[in-house]
Amino acid sequence: MNNSKLALDGMVLFEEPKVDLKVQLRQREETLVRIINALRGIAKTEEWSTLKTELFDSLVITLTNQINAEARKEDPDVKKQNRLAGQLKWAEKYSDLGKLENVFGVELQEIKKKLYGNEFNG
Repeated sequence: MNNSKLALDGMVLFEEPKVDLKVQLRQREETLVRIINALRGIAKTEEWSTLKTELFDSLVITLTNQINAEARKEDPDVKKQNRLAGQLKWAEKYSDLGKLENVFGVELQEIKKKLYGNEFNG
């Protein structure tokens, strides 16, 4: 049998199995909804307000000061600057629950578009 003839005729010998991602997308959708609701609930608590003020806000200030001090040195340590910048990015991301909620919200919107297409309006 001439395999080139089969290929030319459009006949497929091996077909990739089709994977339905809807199950995984729905699971991620449910997880994101729970995370967003949890963030909204936590943001309203006095405990979060205390943590934000006492831990995260001071951490952001400290890290910013360390980065600036390292940058002003005659021979700054680039690895240290990068490490501090990564820590600062993490601290800023998790110190503002509204921003974190938005990150998860964007992902949720994308999943809903994939699942529901044009039926979803945001």
